[in-house]
Amino acid sequence: MEERKYPVDTQTFSKIIEGKYVYIDKTDLVYRMTHNYEYVFLSRPRRFGKSMMCSTLKEYFSGNRELFRGLKIDAMEKEWVKFPILNITFAKAKDVTVESINAIINRMLDEFEADFGLSKNSDDSGVRLSDIIKSAFQKTGKKVVVIIDEYDAAMLDTVDNDELQNKVRAIQNKFFSPLKELDEYIRFVFITGITKFSQMSIFSALNNLEDISLLPEYETICGISMDEFLTTLKPDIQRFADLHGFTFEQTVAKFKNKYDGYNFSYKKQGVFNPFSVIKALNDRMLNNFWFKSATPSALIKLIRKFDMQMFDFDNVECDSDRFDQPVEQVTDLVPFLFQAGYLTIKGYDPEYDTYTLGYPNEEVKSSTAKVLNRYTYNVQDAIPIKKAFIDFAKDDDLKKFIEALQKFFRRFPFSLNNMNEKHYHSILYTMLAAYGADITANMETALGKADLILKMPKTIYVIELKYDHSTQSALDQIDDRDYTAAVLDDGRRIVKLAIKFSSKDRNIESYKAVEAK
Repeated sequence: MEERKYPVDTQTFSKIIEGKYVYIDKTDLVYRMTHNYEYVFLSRPRRFGKSMMCSTLKEYFSGNRELFRGLKIDAMEKEWVKFPILNITFAKAKDVTVESINAIINRMLDEFEADFGLSKNSDDSGVRLSDIIKSAFQKTGKKVVVIIDEYDAAMLDTVDNDELQNKVRAIQNKFFSPLKELDEYIRFVFITGITKFSQMSIFSALNNLEDISLLPEYETICGISMDEFLTTLKPDIQRFADLHGFTFEQTVAKFKNKYDGYNFSYKKQGVFNPFSVIKALNDRMLNNFWFKSATPSALIKLIRKFDMQMFDFDNVECDSDRFDQPVEQVTDLVPFLFQAGYLTIKGYDPEYDTYTLGYPNEEVKSSTAKVLNRYTYNVQDAIPIKKAFIDFAKDDDLKKFIEALQKFFRRFPFSLNNMNEKHYHSILYTMLAAYGADITANMETALGKADLILKMPKTIYVIELKYDHSTQSALDQIDDRDYTAAVLDDGRRIVKLAIKFSSKDRNIESYKAVEAK
């Protein structure tokens, strides 16, 4: 089978096409977007192909038809006009200061002025950008295309410093302020970012800016759809399957569980994380590539700031006004987690216009849990639990697994024990999620919420935790509130599991398991 090259280290469209790398063709969406709108904003998580989309737009508006031969847009576009292009990026805006953000802007303006033979006539960045756009139009006779990648990089870097963020916002707002006034000189504006700040804050004057982030027709504009996965990547999936001794179907299922599950509209068309899929195919192994590609320090800071547990974000019910709202100064973690890719749309109820959000896949869920575990206890102490859980998945020996949990809690630091039911609830959920368990917290039925639903290969455990209350009261609650109703159609054996934690021993005092009938 012929070896194929994967674009792991490049997001440059021309390099991918000319180098004959594997390419997922999104050019039909490029054509539709550029012919339907003039000012576009697209929010997607990091490493989701936003910069690749910017590079594709650059080549398209440069009229480089040869790069698009054989792609979908080749049969759609008839004119292939070359437009003047301003490529603006804040991708390298790290450790931001007022001086550094001004330096980035001035460097870009210097390059644009050189490209169009202009002299610097002002220290005002907005005036300079206005002069550049007008000059580009006058010299070429064509309207200008403005591509702005990672507009919010500097904003995110200063999310925990309100004073500095306000200064950064003011600097960028001045820089971009001419865009609305120069409509007659502009053919197309494309803006990408991870998050949506207040009215796109620094673009507040652009009242004609179309946010396509949650539109069904553009849901798959970044990422890899299942259809693309099964067609464009079919030979790569087969190679992966052959290498590891899996069937093709088993390999698809493993990739789907690990990297699929992102939904960016109520239609839930679903996309795979493109970075993780390409890395997995290139490295020939399944790993948590996306989470490792950047340190989620901001996530940890925000979860601690809001004093929330990991299970607080599993099956979150809300309306679109909440999860799609701006994240200015992050007063609510849910929109931040959704826009950053830690949560996604899991369900939609059209009658009430409400959404259910949750973790998109095993990579995000287990990686988030592992990071949180490192901040909660010594993860070395949990290695026996990891081994016990793997054995539990094979032999379904509940007694042996509970004994391993008891040994773990005997070593749990006194200073970290909050001595309440929620504490143990959180520890169990986060620890098992870190090991890839199919576990859900607070699953709703008509009469209440089950503490934990743990789905093992042969058995589903409906778990109710109690703190200084009897296991029988926990079993009664499972029955009275009909928690097993949530999993009755699954087909696996269902066991009602009551676990009692003791304030005296700070451990599991007893448990009781009863098979549901």
